[in-house]
Amino acid sequence: MGPWAVEIEQRLAGFWTDLLGVAQVGANDSFFDLGGHSLIAVRLFAMVKRSFAVEFPISVLFQAPTIRKVAALIAERGGTVADPGTAPAAATVTPLRRFTHLVPMHQGDGGPRTPFFLVAGMFGNVLNLRHLAHLIGTDRPFYGLQARGLLGDAAPHDDLRQAATDMIAEMVQVHKGPWMVGGFSGGGITALEIARQLAAAGDHVQALVMLDTPLPQRRALTRADKMMIHRLELAAQGPAYPFRWLAGKVRHRLGRDQAQATAQDAAFHDHAIEQAFYRAIAAYQVQPWDGPLTLFRPPLRGKWQVAADRLISSERAYVLPDNDWTGHAPRLEVFEVPGDHDSMVLEPNVRVLAARLRRVIAASERAATPALKQAAE
Repeated sequence: MGPWAVEIEQRLAGFWTDLLGVAQVGANDSFFDLGGHSLIAVRLFAMVKRSFAVEFPISVLFQAPTIRKVAALIAERGGTVADPGTAPAAATVTPLRRFTHLVPMHQGDGGPRTPFFLVAGMFGNVLNLRHLAHLIGTDRPFYGLQARGLLGDAAPHDDLRQAATDMIAEMVQVHKGPWMVGGFSGGGITALEIARQLAAAGDHVQALVMLDTPLPQRRALTRADKMMIHRLELAAQGPAYPFRWLAGKVRHRLGRDQAQATAQDAAFHDHAIEQAFYRAIAAYQVQPWDGPLTLFRPPLRGKWQVAADRLISSERAYVLPDNDWTGHAPRLEVFEVPGDHDSMVLEPNVRVLAARLRRVIAASERAATPALKQAAE
């Protein structure tokens, strides 16, 4: 190993130590085994970009989870060690692989079974889904589908149909069907569009899974329910409530403006991807889906009980047992799993989700076998 590689590894070791809070870290210690997660990964690769003038999506940690492997990637990309006080010019970015969206989440080919494809949530990163991929089992290929725009100057998709088409173009490079596809949070809407396009092309979609996915456009609160929220808050907070409410709206507006002003510095283009996603779902019209659909959601929780049958969340959205999907997908099945919207895919709650998802996958394979045999005859 030359002095250049040693210098990269030494600087990376400092990043690992500071971010993970460990006294010592070896060149071959796994980021994940040391307690790394997606938020730390974002900070890590922001530091890598500043220090070495190369940029990676955080999903590269599936390929290179150790200091030695990340150092090798930096060297391959022509990274340069910059003075800590200077901002290096960005190096020309070349793809790590032929895929923009597809991220293999198991080492190797993942086994002989039908693959499962899972679209990441609104910000497009798949790292928080690694626990689920691991628990589903390494005998089944598991692919994350990440957003365009996580790397370099590529513009994020603001059209869900085109996003789905581009993801399918990569999916068919590793599998020819039948298909099992899902999505976490807002990614479930893209997964629905993927399933719709596959079915329209004559392919068999044997499982479609949503992990606490809302409708693209949620139903608006009625005027009566808005008034009830104010009544409940007035009863809880007293006469000072109207002034606190107004001050809160002002703080929200100022915070939003500040976030937009600093968005240029947001790590890994989160702001641009988020805004593109909101534009995409605002324009997307859900078409009826008569195929299978399984929704996993956490226990129903809300901030305001405005009526016996109406619960409203702190985001001022109705909390519904089916996330309002039944009218669009008559074959919907709903399973409640522990945790909340974010923690349902993290340890330890993800173990329940994974066990139930494995049962759904197995059932879909049993149901698909007769139909596939008949189609082949």
